[in-house]
Amino acid sequence: MVSLFSGRVLIRNNSDQDELDTEAELSRRLENRVVLLYFGAGACPQCQAFAPVLKDFFVRLTDEFYVLRAAQLALVYVSQDPTEEEQDLFLRDMPEKWLFLPFEDDLRR
Repeated sequence: MVSLFSGRVLIRNNSDQDELDTEAELSRRLENRVVLLYFGAGACPQCQAFAPVLKDFFVRLTDEFYVLRAAQLALVYVSQDPTEEEQDLFLRDMPEKWLFLPFEDDLRR
């Protein structure tokens, strides 16, 4: 799965929106993990219904309070939002451990 994002930038969903832009950073975050790709949009009613379920699932499988080996799951949000503002609004309520593609990345199309 790491090779899918080779040469691309992924961004952490934290307040600083840290970029993972080197092969070493991407490998460290994605290699030997189950990687979930979530294609969604904040304005989509089905996505609005599914996002809280996915968020709870992700938190339970990445929080050491719930599981022993919490670091074995990664999630990449592939936005289908029409604007970057809508993407940012959607991500505001999602876990900081989520990664996402920059809005201008052509892979999200």
